[in-house]
Amino acid sequence: LPVLSDYCVLAEGTQAIYATHGHIYNEQKLPPLHSGDILLHGHTHVPKCVVHETEQYICMNPGSVSIPKEESWHGYMIWEGKNFVWKDFDGQEHLRYSV
Repeated sequence: LPVLSDYCVLAEGTQAIYATHGHIYNEQKLPPLHSGDILLHGHTHVPKCVVHETEQYICMNPGSVSIPKEESWHGYMIWEGKNFVWKDFDGQEHLRYSV
């Protein structure tokens, strides 16, 4: 994310990926999203991928490399093409979502 910016919007085809830390915009306080957009935020240090059918958006959290919470693993998320993959430091895949 750009220094001092609260968010960054990335275009992925017809979807937007709204990347933010999560302390301002999150699932409780949504940024301006359109149907099918992705809210990508950290802050909670808990990896997840949830499709919100009612609000029509996808929420993703990469987890934490240093301080994972709620018994999650030390890990990271990779975005390659249409795939989002969550892995631990041994390379073991824990989650996968394809858009």
